Amino acid sequence: MTSPTEQSERLGPKIEAEIESWFVEAIHHSPVSRATEIFNHVRVAVDALKARLAGLLQEH
Repeated sequence: MTSPTEQSERLGPKIEAEIESWFVEAIHHSPVSRATEIFNHVRVAVDALKARLAGLLQEH
């Protein structure tokens, strides 16, 4: 498993920023953000997606 720092390095700053921007727009400013358990679940899922994307980028 890679650390969040390693994932960010593999994704690059533009992709990392785009994912975080999407998260803020789609999730943080939505009703989901008011349900802590659901928000935390989605945050973990987004971080897992980053790990998967970093793994794909590492293969190339």
